[in-house]
This record gives sequence, C-alpha cells and structure tokens, in this order.
Amino acid sequence: MNINTIVSVLCLLAVISCSYQAETASKSSTGSGPGCRVAFYNTENLFDIIDDEHVNDNDFLPEGKLHWTAERYEKKLDNIKQVIHGLNEFNSLALLGMSEVENKEVLMDLLKTDSLFKIIHYNSSDKRGIDVCLIYNERFFQPLQSYLSYFKQGEDPELFLREVLVVKGVLFSDTVHVLVNHWPSRREGEQKTEHKRIAAAMLTQEIIDSIHAVSKSDNIIVMGDFNDQPSDESMSVMLKLKSSKQSSSADLINPFKELQDAGEGTCRFKRDWFLFDQVLISSCMTNKKGLRFTEAAIYDPDWLYYKEDLNSGPFRTYLGERYYGGYSDHFPVYIELKK
Repeated sequence: MNINTIVSVLCLLAVISCSYQAETASKSSTGSGPGCRVAFYNTENLFDIIDDEHVNDNDFLPEGKLHWTAERYEKKLDNIKQVIHGLNEFNSLALLGMSEVENKEVLMDLLKTDSLFKIIHYNSSDKRGIDVCLIYNERFFQPLQSYLSYFKQGEDPELFLREVLVVKGVLFSDTVHVLVNHWPSRREGEQKTEHKRIAAAMLTQEIIDSIHAVSKSDNIIVMGDFNDQPSDESMSVMLKLKSSKQSSSADLINPFKELQDAGEGTCRFKRDWFLFDQVLISSCMTNKKGLRFTEAAIYDPDWLYYKEDLNSGPFRTYLGERYYGGYSDHFPVYIELKK
C-alpha cells in the first residue's frame, strides 16, 4: 500500500469518526433520538464604538462617559463568543435569542469567524438602540418567515414596549414559532412599572393567539428577558389569557418556575437572585410525540461568576460607570429538546 492510499484511508476514517461523534453528540441523554438546545442570553449592552445618529448610543463611544473603546469592544465580543461556545456543548445549539444588541453589524462582528450560525435581526424603535435577535444553526433550523410585531399604544401614548421578534421555521421536521422578548425594566420600581410588563404580556399573548388562529398544531417557544419572574403577575397573565376556542395545544408551560422555587436566578440585585430570563414552550412539547422538551437550565459555569465566586453574581461588563470587563449582568438560560 503506497503512501497516498494510506493517507486517503486515514482521511476517510477521520471523516467517519467525526460524523459518528456529531451524530452521538446530538443524541439526548434520555434516549437515542436526536436532540438540540434552545437558549436565550441578555448580553448587557453589546454596542459597537461607532456613533449612530438614529439612537442614543453616546455612552458607548470612546469619548463617552463609559469610555467604550475598541479594546473593550473586542474583549466584549470575545467574552460573548466564549458563552456561545459553552452553550453549544456537543454542537447542540440550534437557536439562541439575544437581547441588548445594538445592530446587525455587531452580530456580524461577533460571528465573523464562526460560519455555524446565521442571523435574524431587525432594527427596533428603542431609543437606546438595544434590539433582540435570533441566531440559528442551519443543521437544525430552517427559517420560513420573520418580522417584528409592533405594539399599538392606544390610550396610553406614554407606554413604550420593545417589539417582539417573531420567527417561523422548521426545527428538525416540526414547525416552530419563536418569539424573542425584552420586556420593560424595573428601573423605576417594580410596582410602578408592573403595568408595562403586563401590557407586554398581553401583546405576546395576542401574537400567540394570531399564530394559533392559523394553525393550532404549531409549536411555540417564547423566550426573553421578561424583567419579571415566573411567579409574577405578568407571566401569569400571559399563561392565562386564552380564548375558549383554543385547544390545549395553545397552552404554554413555564419550566423555569421550578428553578425559581429552588432559589435559582439569572441576575442578582444586592443579595437577592431574580429569574428574569426564561424560555416558555407549548404544552404539547411535553408529550412523547414530535418535538419534545426534556430539560430547562441556567447556564452558569464558575467562570461566569465574578472572580469565579459562586457567592457573587454574574461577571458583568459594567456596574454603573465602573468597568469590570466581564460577560454580562445576566446568565443565559436554555432548554433541551428531543425529536
């Protein structure tokens, strides 16, 4: 056997080995069917250093009060890449929704050395320029339609809600609608701002109703930073607003309620943990037929904690105007799905 033949055989064996490993990696730990991961991450102000005259990004400029330099921007990108790499354990990350990204150019910078993921992003009407987006792996997901769903202010012209990103596609062989949210913050106080998050919940429920008016059999995944916990009124409103004409397949479940009950959280204020970041799913996805939910979790390896101290909070980029150089003030969350 000559050297060329040997090399060819070795290359073939390597390809077979990689294919086997990829197939094995996509198996769920609960069975032999293929599996994937769906995640969400609030990236804490993923801004570039370019002045955008259409949004208020002045703080995130080299001459701004946060001194957002090219060096800090590159470090931020590297940090978020590290998180994405961790979420893509065993090459299983199919969908990742993100919030607090400035524009599509930032996402292109983030993924310029990673051809695995594709981007779905639209500029929102948020004055600060923080948007939601979805990146996806074509190996698992093929998008069919996407749009931003706008909020009609109606009788309250002072009420502003960020648009919901709605993406319809095929995950494995099942039709799925993904709704990526970023609800109003509690900055002015939880009780004072509660009505804003309830309004956001009602908007999200309207989108869900419109989807099921066309097809009650489609799966729905609602993800985001809701700035409320699973036990709060806004989440309950969204889960309970169902018309009598809807079938049980329209019902959502929140698998992160159990994590909240166990005292877990994705962000920390003073000494208290809050589970603001969640992924909700159609109740039919807990059945044994079709796309099936198997697990919900917070992604919080030691290196995502400040000074790797599990008694601290997330290793954030800024605290006020003080630069820490970390990842985000939120932990990512994810669910595992099996076909």
